[in-house]
Amino acid sequence: MQKLIFCIISNILHQMRTTLNLEDDAFAAAQAYASARALKLGQAVSELIRASSAPKQILKKESGVWVFELPANAPRIKASQIKDLQDEIP
Repeated sequence: MQKLIFCIISNILHQMRTTLNLEDDAFAAAQAYASARALKLGQAVSELIRASSAPKQILKKESGVWVFELPANAPRIKASQIKDLQDEIP
């Protein structure tokens, strides 16, 4: 088991420090995630916790096709943009 000490910055003036005991595989996964994204280990663990606790996207099947709703502020994609991307595929 690995021990992990990291900081969570809750605001500019306050920093919280804690020690976590992680299983070896979880520690290795967090290290790999941090390394791949050039993050500090504490930042990586924070991102992973946020991602796993975020609401999941709900999929539904409409006319035999799996669909999901985009957020209202999602950028619109034009057919010409899709065609340009398709043209780039070898």
